[in-house]
Amino acid sequence: MKKHVLTLVLALAACLQLTLPAAAGYKSYADVQDGHWSSSSVERAIDLGLFQGVTEETFGWGQPMSRAAFAAALMRLLDWEEVDSEASIFSDVTEDRWFYTAVETAHANGALSAGHPEFRPTDGITREEMAAMLIRALGYTSLAGYVSEYGCPFSDVSTNKGFITVAYDMGLMGGVGQDRFDPAGIATREQAAAVLVRVYDCLSARPVQLSSGSAYRQIAVDTPRASQGDALPTTPLEPLAELYEALREMKETGVDMSRTALRLTAGGMRTLTSDGYVLSSDPLTAEEVEELLGQPDVNDYYSERYQSAYCIYEPNPYQTAVVWYQSDESLAAKLQLGLLFGVTRYTLE
Repeated sequence: MKKHVLTLVLALAACLQLTLPAAAGYKSYADVQDGHWSSSSVERAIDLGLFQGVTEETFGWGQPMSRAAFAAALMRLLDWEEVDSEASIFSDVTEDRWFYTAVETAHANGALSAGHPEFRPTDGITREEMAAMLIRALGYTSLAGYVSEYGCPFSDVSTNKGFITVAYDMGLMGGVGQDRFDPAGIATREQAAAVLVRVYDCLSARPVQLSSGSAYRQIAVDTPRASQGDALPTTPLEPLAELYEALREMKETGVDMSRTALRLTAGGMRTLTSDGYVLSSDPLTAEEVEELLGQPDVNDYYSERYQSAYCIYEPNPYQTAVVWYQSDESLAAKLQLGLLFGVTRYTLE
């Protein structure tokens, strides 16, 4: 099925893939410590239905957050449709365990790395694992790979640097002092609740489309130029890594992110090639892209690396056309990235 380009009047709810949970009603637990920095987050996590107590009377304050419980909380937060596989990909996750569906669902949604035959569901989740699972769940695995190529803000991090840096830059997880992250430290249930409530607060602020961004400091990323000899001219609109860098720089320099707006492109960029030579590159409007996608023999794809859609076709026997364009999925990824940095406004030009 083709990923049709967004029109300017498309409702935001159809764009963002996330459906946040409704409040479930707060239940008081005897072990929740009043006045603690995380107590309000615990209360809200319970109220939102992200967490349940370990017993009828206790939340499990100070207890390790298990890997399975964090996967289950992510499933509730991101409102994933439950997945029940016939056979688990992990040898220690079986159908008779309470967490089977949550782990399978988290894996199906890209939140888990399947590089090991065991998931270790009852082990306490480390801070490093929590950052990696969280950023994977948000759909930024490829971005984390890119970010790992430049410096991590913590001196004690040697693995999963990109995931930890992204979680830090977004304000979802912080350090423990003295430039340390304590990656191997086990996250407690209240710490995990605080992280997930931060995600909820970011994503519950729905983006607002502006007719003009002149009243705001605009965040814009140039479309890459096509290069001679490229087998596939790569001209994605607002490449995600570059957009991330722009957002990060704004935040690090102390800019009030509530007074910024993303400037995004509604249409596409078409490049014509012949025998590896770039003949021309020209912008297309959203309407032109929509018309193009409706034509036969136009094959469309999606790049997770750039979070951008593209299509390929042959306008004649001697030329190949590659069009990178703004799809529902690509726009959703960019708006979500903006929300995680506190940017709630955007223009689509």
